[in-house]
Amino acid sequence: MTRLDAFKLKHLRMLVALEEHGKVGRVAAMFGLSQPSLSRTLFELESLAGYRLFDRHNRGTTLTAEGKVLARYARTLLSEAARAEYDMKVIASGKRGSVSIGTVMTPASDVIVPALNDAQAEYQDLDINISHGSSDALLAQLNAGSLDFAICRLPENANRAMFDYEPIGEETFRIVVAANHPLAKKSAVEETDLEGLDWVLQPEGSYLRDVIDDYHRTHVIVPRSVISTSSVLMTILLVRSGGRVGMFATTVAEMLDQHHLLKALPLNARIDIPGFGLVQLKGKELSPQAKGVLEALRQKASERKTWV
Repeated sequence: MTRLDAFKLKHLRMLVALEEHGKVGRVAAMFGLSQPSLSRTLFELESLAGYRLFDRHNRGTTLTAEGKVLARYARTLLSEAARAEYDMKVIASGKRGSVSIGTVMTPASDVIVPALNDAQAEYQDLDINISHGSSDALLAQLNAGSLDFAICRLPENANRAMFDYEPIGEETFRIVVAANHPLAKKSAVEETDLEGLDWVLQPEGSYLRDVIDDYHRTHVIVPRSVISTSSVLMTILLVRSGGRVGMFATTVAEMLDQHHLLKALPLNARIDIPGFGLVQLKGKELSPQAKGVLEALRQKASERKTWV
């Protein structure tokens, strides 16, 4: 046995809530407790853990370094407990369970859709949950236990020791504009044509934004203005309606072009993005259903070595 064996899920929820809100009174109200009662419980948690978990001061209560470690694992345990409860309900209803996966944009269009069609032909009563986001956001969800696996990148700042990574593809990006944009009529577009335009890009600090900002610096492209959003739909709407310039993975840009939603520009240069792969939290045991979906994704990925 370890010191943490005496912890209950309610204790872990309190710990996470206190990290998020930082006010004992607010957390006490959330759990239907008096403030003195919650304070006593927090002292008990420190005694059980054998470490000081909280710093108490006039402005509120914050977690110590040890407390933050415990809170990080608490989130994973709580997420796994919620998944277990959900899967039990699914099984009780006669279904086979659920699989949660995350993806960046490119494999969503070229790999995940056909792979899921194959997987559901075998697991017809399987619930599949798909999260779309940046690599940073998906890695955070993996770490929290809310995803079985993801198709994304491992940024340089990622703790690679925490993940198993299997490379499956590379990609390029295309610049897109509205069909009535002046650049849409050009048979060839140079980087100099992109100077001083209004752009729609990923949020600052995201992996793709860093890559695009590097591209701008390399080619001395200074946008007149930038709207930052992680929403694909918002990007499409802003580019279509406001004369702005956007960027999408080549497969997505060409699909939007084919459906006459946006125009993919014939830029005389490739915009390469580091490759992506199948990512799992190291040591996480997958269900048979998740393994089946993962194998279907591997199969579809092997049919296309690159996404260009």
